[in-house]
Amino acid sequence: MRILWLAPFPHPHRSTTHPAPWLTSLARALVTQPDLELTILNWDEQQTAPVEEFEHDGLRFIFLRTPRNRADILTLYTRRIARTAEFLRQHHHRFDLIHVHGSELQYQAAVAGLEVPVLLSVQGLVSECLQRLPERLTMRRALWTLASYYERRHLPGIHHFSCRTHWDKACINRLSPGAHIHHNWEMLRPEFFRAQRPAHTSATPQILFMGGTQRMKGFREAMQAFDLVRKQVPARMVLVGDSHPEEITQYIRQAGLRHVQPADVDCRGYQSTTELLRLFGQSFCLLHPSYIDNSPNSVCEAQVAGLPVVASDVGGVSSLIEHEHTGLLSDLTPANLAAQVLRLYQEPGLAGRLAAAAQDVARRRHDPGTILERTLAIYRTVQQAHVGPMARPLAYA
Repeated sequence: MRILWLAPFPHPHRSTTHPAPWLTSLARALVTQPDLELTILNWDEQQTAPVEEFEHDGLRFIFLRTPRNRADILTLYTRRIARTAEFLRQHHHRFDLIHVHGSELQYQAAVAGLEVPVLLSVQGLVSECLQRLPERLTMRRALWTLASYYERRHLPGIHHFSCRTHWDKACINRLSPGAHIHHNWEMLRPEFFRAQRPAHTSATPQILFMGGTQRMKGFREAMQAFDLVRKQVPARMVLVGDSHPEEITQYIRQAGLRHVQPADVDCRGYQSTTELLRLFGQSFCLLHPSYIDNSPNSVCEAQVAGLPVVASDVGGVSSLIEHEHTGLLSDLTPANLAAQVLRLYQEPGLAGRLAAAAQDVARRRHDPGTILERTLAIYRTVQQAHVGPMARPLAYA
């Protein structure tokens, strides 16, 4: 079977691109299948040639040159979509199935009308996230509004979706009524399955937050909850992701936090797998107070590695965490988040029980062999269900 992925897959020759471990892990598993040929298509504004095709580590890559970011935005992504659609019109016959990863980047607009079966794996849904964006007159809101337009316009033309949680399935039922929904989880990095449950030997209790200073990931709520925890426990917090000490100092002052000093918050930036596992071992919980999420990898990886999680009950998170059984759920009120974090610190028996139960469930949920089998079965089902050309006009002729 010849599969083409349209995916935000990292360029193998550019180390600065996002590692996208949920994609790279699945790709590595698929290339072990003798009857499957995987090609990955993505965009690159830095290359000089219109099209680059090459092989790397058993994978075939196609990168299309796209406009620079500013020009891309000013043209409302139409040039990028049109170039991709034109390439696919010329070359789609080389593939038995197109697998689109995510709906945030307009891949679905480029595949409209193709005479080849299409499967779209839901990651997040920007039209849903837009409703919860706390910012108003910002560039982020403008870009998400544009992305939401393409999502709502073209998802009804997709007939097969791979979903993970109760939340994304309900959203797809609204956005594309009558579509076939297949269930599968994301594949996680194998290193997390080899991890032992943290022993929490650190002298200072440590809370892990993996949203950087992103407001949508609950940075403000995490800091306010941490301030309340510090009122009772001399804890520290580690921030993973895009963050800078100056931002922390400024927010502490602006928010009037009384029990937190800048030295109590450690900004680590983006971390390797080895570094994340070390942080898991040094922390007593992951705090994840996101405004909206489907199945965040940070929560899944923490569960697989045996780190207890306190998370906001939003989106699909309750498909990952059963409250009081595999973790603790909360609303976004800092006082309630702090109360749940303090429970894990003050009740080691509860923390151990939740971590063990979550690890057992998560390792079965994200079992690599099961996910590989489901992926192949979905591919076969989608291909067999394809009965001929779709009766829809090309979106970008």
